[in-house]
Amino acid sequence: MASASSPPCDAQLLCSICLDVFTEPVSTPCGHNYCRTCITGFWAASSQVHCPLCMKRFRRVPQLQINTAFRDMVEHFKGARGEDGVPADPGDVPCDICLDPKLKAQKTCLVCLASYCRLHLEPHQRVKALKKHRLTEPVSDLRDRLCEKHDKLLELFCCEDQTCVCLMCTNDDHAAHRAVPLERAFRERKVQLDRETTGMKMKEDAMSRSLKAGKHSAAQSKKESEKEMADIAKAFNSLVASRARSQAELTEVIREKRKAAQKQVEDHVTRFEQEVAELRRRRSEMEQLSQTEDHLRLIQRWPSLHLPARAGGPLDPRSPSSPPSASDPRDQQSCVAMVKKAVARVEKTLSNEMEMLIREVKCPGASGEERPAGLVPERWTPPRDKLMILQQYCAVDVTLDAYTAHYRLEVSEDGKQLKFRKGLQSFTALFGRRFQNQFLILGKEGFTSGRFYYEVQVSNCLNWSLGVMDESVYREGTLITAPDVGMGLVNGVFNLKSCCPDISFRFVPQKIGVFVDFEQGELIFYDVTSRTELCSFSECDFTKTEPAFKSWFHYLAGLSYKPKLYPFFGFFRDDTDTTLAITPVVPPT
Repeated sequence: MASASSPPCDAQLLCSICLDVFTEPVSTPCGHNYCRTCITGFWAASSQVHCPLCMKRFRRVPQLQINTAFRDMVEHFKGARGEDGVPADPGDVPCDICLDPKLKAQKTCLVCLASYCRLHLEPHQRVKALKKHRLTEPVSDLRDRLCEKHDKLLELFCCEDQTCVCLMCTNDDHAAHRAVPLERAFRERKVQLDRETTGMKMKEDAMSRSLKAGKHSAAQSKKESEKEMADIAKAFNSLVASRARSQAELTEVIREKRKAAQKQVEDHVTRFEQEVAELRRRRSEMEQLSQTEDHLRLIQRWPSLHLPARAGGPLDPRSPSSPPSASDPRDQQSCVAMVKKAVARVEKTLSNEMEMLIREVKCPGASGEERPAGLVPERWTPPRDKLMILQQYCAVDVTLDAYTAHYRLEVSEDGKQLKFRKGLQSFTALFGRRFQNQFLILGKEGFTSGRFYYEVQVSNCLNWSLGVMDESVYREGTLITAPDVGMGLVNGVFNLKSCCPDISFRFVPQKIGVFVDFEQGELIFYDVTSRTELCSFSECDFTKTEPAFKSWFHYLAGLSYKPKLYPFFGFFRDDTDTTLAITPVVPPT
């Protein structure tokens, strides 16, 4: 039998339900001990409340009391048998003191060069001399912390060699080197690491923002592209619907015309049938009368059977032998030819506009880009700049209108050159719609829409004036005031109330290119020789509101009003040696 001072055996400290060391032990009214979780679970699972050992029954679930003395005994027993320690798993640092099974080390002593579990670490926490030892987190291989040459702990950091050394190394190999404690080097490196980490974090955030912005821009670009494609599809669908309506309207007109012609033919057929029946009846009576020998009857019946032939009637030899046809084949051929011609013209215009649009979208001002085969002619040269695109696709033929010229101006026979007249004014100029106060002239061609470009040679003139104006300006007799004479001046007159300021240049252009986009309200002047833009005007109002009376008159007459934009040319002063010439637009090769 065990003495009173001997420690309890393991069986006395095991719960009779879970057969393990007590966890939060409690006592029942009968004096037996159980784990709180075990006994409450046992009672919850059984139909009667009783003690598992003595089988004493209780009317209700008794109130459990914690046996503090027994609980302290269990805790002391757990500490004695190392229950607070955890067995070392593969990969963990084991305790160097424990025998098998080894527990997981809690700390490593850099002085003793050993790792300890919680139980064997107790002297380092209790003995005064051992408390001075340096304890770190468990280290699996202490050989990495020892100097290979002196077998001492690496406690210093050599700043020159950037390596860890021991105290013995500072006396031989690193005697002249600057060495600092490992803790100080650690703090410095920690600060440097934090600084670099912060910089990398800032760079990462900036790159993330840029990436997010790029994704947003790509998504926005995709959304805009989809919207543009939807708008383009809508525009083409609208065009197709418009053409379908026009086709339906033309078909309906032809159908109504055919119905009217068919009704006319049917009326002619009915009338011809009636006349043929009448002729057949009279012919039959005449044949019968011609066979009779009764003189009196023949004489009496003759007035009723004999009728004078009326023009175009059934007895008229000029009367047609057959009714007119429902429609004239020549009319049908003419209508079909007109439709084919209109369709071909619209298709050609649309094809040219779309081809130019595709080229501008694919290469807006860029040079040297290769075009897919079959898109353009084989010898087509890609445009080097925007001016070359305008020269290739927007060039128009402009001719001077002598009937609008000032009486001092003379126009060449081909209508391409302008200069001052040396003699008297011509007879045609007396009756023209000429300018009275300015040395100006208009082009014959007026434009109501689209884009056009032309070039003027100004190398033989120092006081020239170019631009475009509304058709009503010269009729109203008012124009801009002539500016001071400079090396070169450009005036853009849009209408009577809106004119651009005069622009002077410090160089002498040789050839001027004028580009107008009617719908966009854009006017641009180019120096063709240097291929540079001289000046430009945007958001110009090329349209002109029609007066109320004219608008009402045009409405009654069923006419539409579209203001025309005319190129104008001229001089600022009388100089017989000056000449302006409209030259053909030739893109550079």
